[in-house]
Amino acid sequence: MVLIKYILLLLSVIFLVFFNTRIPENLGGFESGKTILTYFPILAFFFLNVLVKKIRYSKDAIYIILLAFIIIIFKKAIDQNYIKNALAFFIIPMIASMSFDSLTRKELILLRKVVIFFFITECGLAIVEWILKINFFLYEGLSGVWFEFFRSTSLMGHPLANAQIIAVFMTFIVVSDFRKKIVQILLFFLGYVSLFCFSTRGAILVITVFTAPYFLWKINKTTPKNRKWIIKFGIFCMFCILIYLIIYTPLGGRLTGMELMDQSGKSRLDVLYFYNYYDTTDQILWGHPGLYNYIMGRLGESGVENGIICLILEYGIIFAIIMLLLLFRFQFHKLSVYSKFEKWLLLSVFYIIGTMNPNLAQPVQWTMWIFAYYAFRPELLNVQNETINRQKPSIEKEVIHQVKKY
Repeated sequence: MVLIKYILLLLSVIFLVFFNTRIPENLGGFESGKTILTYFPILAFFFLNVLVKKIRYSKDAIYIILLAFIIIIFKKAIDQNYIKNALAFFIIPMIASMSFDSLTRKELILLRKVVIFFFITECGLAIVEWILKINFFLYEGLSGVWFEFFRSTSLMGHPLANAQIIAVFMTFIVVSDFRKKIVQILLFFLGYVSLFCFSTRGAILVITVFTAPYFLWKINKTTPKNRKWIIKFGIFCMFCILIYLIIYTPLGGRLTGMELMDQSGKSRLDVLYFYNYYDTTDQILWGHPGLYNYIMGRLGESGVENGIICLILEYGIIFAIIMLLLLFRFQFHKLSVYSKFEKWLLLSVFYIIGTMNPNLAQPVQWTMWIFAYYAFRPELLNVQNETINRQKPSIEKEVIHQVKKY
């Protein structure tokens, strides 16, 4: 049973992380069965835990799942099929969360390793794409060049989607306690460089203003005195190299090559007047799956660059407000394991970047947030320490036994 659980968890994490990317569509042969392959392992893992009574039922998660069923029923009543949307947006992430709440130390370490591997793959592929000027997993209809600057698309197929995931992971890495500080520093700078490969100014500015200063302060505070000079020197060298690359190479892209308030910045302001283009009151109240493309066309833009507005267009203003309140409550309670400052730092990065683009309306962003949370939350370290502490008495008894023998 233990081995079956472990294998199911491994499959759940791999499929939920990597099959929520553009890999299945671009490799071919997986697209038709993508939903089953992505969701079946985590559903099997959840129900197996239910059978052995190892599930913690979270009120916040249950409320969100109930909301999902209400949306499905209501949308069906007005001839809109939202089963797949509700499954991806609410049900699967909440089932994953409740399943991960009861993971053992060994299972948590497995989850963390897979998530870190995904992070390195995301960042590494972005850097390789930028060097070769080739997009490997690109959404159909998108060009590899925006505003005369090449932009990496990595596993998610779009710079904006990748940038939010990387920024959120980076912030979780920063507030996490790594025993090997050099690993933490390298992961942070790997993510930072990849953000420039995506050329997403919003994510770069948010990380630079909010996350990077706290990271430097924390590293300086937690590093032993005899090693501080090494860490400081290493960080200084990395920053110098990064600044040189940004200023004197194309890596700076749109951040240094264009005005901050260009057409892209203007489109983020224009979208705030989306309500002028509604045809009926029902569209405002309950939303419609075709409203996104309709409003995008009326605005004359390539996208609706605001995640909250995208949710309103898709689900209507009533459901959108309820959704955001419940999801925010879920995240807020989960982050209670962090300090007050770290909690608001994590929330700020997620929501600020998410409102600069359509990301808040993308289920994958919420799913990846859950993976980042469970991979880097403080309980992982606590579980490891508790295991060590439980082993100490047995070690001491063995020592005493051996002494008595002699």
